[in-house]
Amino acid sequence: MPSPAPRRLCPADNFRFLSVGAVALSADGACVLAGLTRRDPLTDRRVPSLILSPDRRSWQEVPDSAGVLAFRFAPEGAAFAALLHAGEAWTLALHRQGAWHELHRAATPLREIAFSPDGRLIAFLQRIDAPAPAWLNPLLPPAGAAWAPPPRHTARLMWRHDAAGELPEGSTQIFVVPADGSAPARQITRGMWHFGMPHHQPPGLVFSADGTQLLVAASRDPAWDRHPLETDIHAIALTGEIGTPVRRLTDIPGATARPTPSPDGRWLAFTAVQERGLCHQLRRLYVMPAAGGAPREVLPGFDRSIIELAWAGPDSLLVSYDDPGETCLARVGLDGAREVLARDLGGGQIEKPYGGSGPFAVARDGTAAWIRTTADLPCDVALRTAAGEVASLTALNAPLAAEIGGFAPATRFTVATPAGRSVEAWMMLPRTPGPHPVILAIHGGPYMQFGNRFSVKFQMLVAAGYAVLYANPAGSTGYGEDFANALHDRFPGPDYDDLIAVLDAALARPDFALDPARQFVGGTSGGGVLTLWAVTHTDRFRAGVSIKPVVNWESWVLQADIGPTTGRTWMGGALPWEDPAKYRARSPLAYAAQAHTPTLLMAGLEDARTPISESIQMYSALRLAGVDAELLRFPETPHGTSAMRPSLFAAECAAEIGWFDRFR
Repeated sequence: MPSPAPRRLCPADNFRFLSVGAVALSADGACVLAGLTRRDPLTDRRVPSLILSPDRRSWQEVPDSAGVLAFRFAPEGAAFAALLHAGEAWTLALHRQGAWHELHRAATPLREIAFSPDGRLIAFLQRIDAPAPAWLNPLLPPAGAAWAPPPRHTARLMWRHDAAGELPEGSTQIFVVPADGSAPARQITRGMWHFGMPHHQPPGLVFSADGTQLLVAASRDPAWDRHPLETDIHAIALTGEIGTPVRRLTDIPGATARPTPSPDGRWLAFTAVQERGLCHQLRRLYVMPAAGGAPREVLPGFDRSIIELAWAGPDSLLVSYDDPGETCLARVGLDGAREVLARDLGGGQIEKPYGGSGPFAVARDGTAAWIRTTADLPCDVALRTAAGEVASLTALNAPLAAEIGGFAPATRFTVATPAGRSVEAWMMLPRTPGPHPVILAIHGGPYMQFGNRFSVKFQMLVAAGYAVLYANPAGSTGYGEDFANALHDRFPGPDYDDLIAVLDAALARPDFALDPARQFVGGTSGGGVLTLWAVTHTDRFRAGVSIKPVVNWESWVLQADIGPTTGRTWMGGALPWEDPAKYRARSPLAYAAQAHTPTLLMAGLEDARTPISESIQMYSALRLAGVDAELLRFPETPHGTSAMRPSLFAAECAAEIGWFDRFR
């Protein structure tokens, strides 16, 4: 019997995708642990859990691991610890001999896991909320009364964070607990500690090689909210008492993170950003004597940001970093020698082809595991043996790929722009013959990159019959500081010019078979800004879709979670009242009267990064200007696409296809 014809990938298939976001190896390299995310069609939730391979071949789901947030193998054996979140409780538990053993339960969030070198202690972070200030004179309801929730108080400049919600007053503290559960967890630190936040800097909590100290990247400045990127590495002696002595090991202006002691205890590796007030500043790799001393940069002149790092021996590290359009795993010697081991690292975010990598893992013998992705491969666990043999250990989305006849690949090409930049781009083509309608898909950030990585949305757009063109214009990362900072204090502008040059070059290529009469544009966040810049500066596009944009930089800097800090840097340090002309000149809202292109705006009602008020302003302006504009509002939706409920991301994809089809 002949095989059935492949069917078309559609938005409902979003529930079929499986993804992995992190991987761990036991010390001997025999066991592999991965964080798997399913998209449950009944609960409409992303469900993270753990899968375990005891032999690098077979896989089994770890029972009762739903809601896993982080995990780490013990220094020896196959036991591992995990942070789990269910309902209103956060739990630290140890999985040993097939069973979970609860070590700590809390009503406030837990973060990070660190084993002592002998495996006897586990350190973690817990948020400790402060009571409301006495001057509020809080009232107590009578017994049995059903009063409204009390007012929410804040005294910080940064008081909320996208997807994390509002940040209560208080501080996060370090705790340790015996791994055998023989005693309750005890608090090690007190006072003000700021450990960074999602999207700001990597985490950092680890024991020293001799187990006598905890090393942590943090700030003790009570006014951390005005400089949330200012952190340094501190050593905390384990004396058994709360508030034990603290020694500051680094003093670098900027974000210092990922303290990583060498196995022999001689060195401490870490990443650091030298703060210079620029929009994009590299995270550089340093080592210093473990006992303290002057840091030394390991890769001076290397024009890439280090993402993750781990020791691969006494004199070498494994690091990951974004290169042009791909994320690399490399071995780096303390002498600065660098050898690339893989160029297909991913981060488990498969909705868009963004850069970055999830945590990779290294065994004692140098075996390494990571998350692999390409434009036509969503994500799988890959492993490189000490002998250099590389293999994929999973095929998570192979059944879905077989149903649709395989995922679409991407063709890479470069374009020389009028500004003199060489811009990297990719084209994804439908299986049907051309001429194809083409969508210019623009990445967000704006200091991020697209590349040879998987995108659920782009695959759906291609399946719907559209050619998808994406590129890394000025401002994109992975091409060096100068390339990214060509956008410093100039967004939007140079990036838009680069994108139009790429689109023109793609239209001129006969092998792409694009239809110049059917051009569309769309993007999210920074890409949403550029979409609106396009529809207010040219009439070449038949329709545009702007998702979660900024339209008015003045209101955004004063409302967004990162507006008063990172956003101010993007505006060259000027506050709205100090340079109102600049703020207006860069705001798409100021050019609404020039627009004629039918435009769909989409926004999340829980978005703290680009609040929905931004989209509402532009929607109203376009309608008043007589433009065919519509507004789609998504409940329970923060800014990050990977945090959206599966049905709502599917709805976003369906709406984008439907809007473009209206004008196709």
